[in-house]
Amino acid sequence: MIQPQTDGSIDSLAPIFKILADPARLRILGVLAARPHSRKELASALNLTAPTISHHMARLIEIGLVVVAQERQMNIYSLNAPLLREISSGTATAQTDGNDGPNSALSPEQKERTKVIRNFFDGSRLKKIPRARKKRVIVLQHLLSRFDPERTYPEKEVNDLLRDAHEDVATLRRELVDYQFMTRDNGNYHVSHTAPLRSVQVAQEIIGDERAWFRALMSNAIDKAP
Repeated sequence: MIQPQTDGSIDSLAPIFKILADPARLRILGVLAARPHSRKELASALNLTAPTISHHMARLIEIGLVVVAQERQMNIYSLNAPLLREISSGTATAQTDGNDGPNSALSPEQKERTKVIRNFFDGSRLKKIPRARKKRVIVLQHLLSRFDPERTYPEKEVNDLLRDAHEDVATLRRELVDYQFMTRDNGNYHVSHTAPLRSVQVAQEIIGDERAWFRALMSNAIDKAP
């Protein structure tokens, strides 16, 4: 039980409690309390889709309650036990952008992705399409996780999935193809399986190692396969 503090630390916990005000996230934490899980294991245990798990994980990682590690090119999620102990004692503070907060173990790339997703998404909804190209690429990559790399999608289904995020589906669909995150063939769409060749200009708009990002995307597709 959190004890009242006189130094304002309880107020600093408000962002954490706001993100936890979602039953699915509490269920995820309950499953992770037993042991670390992959995305496929969480989806199976909670009867949720893999993209839904990814969405909730982004928020839990954002506040530092969950940490992620790669094992055999597969993401493994674990509880951040030290932070949970701080919350239980009322001494934790929600610091998501500094170097000494719960996200201090994240790489600069992960911190940047988390920050952009937090700023531009409200739950599953995209508040606006970023003008800055690096931020737009992060948003597009985040939206790409809603698609199954092993499936072929007719344009109507692509539109329906994107409309769940934002009304300007034409821009989002065009950008996914222009950045070669998806390919289009006779009105059908596929998720690209490998990083495309980039011009010097476009390469500057991509943060991190895009080849590694695509490998992780494909390994997550294998991870969520039945």
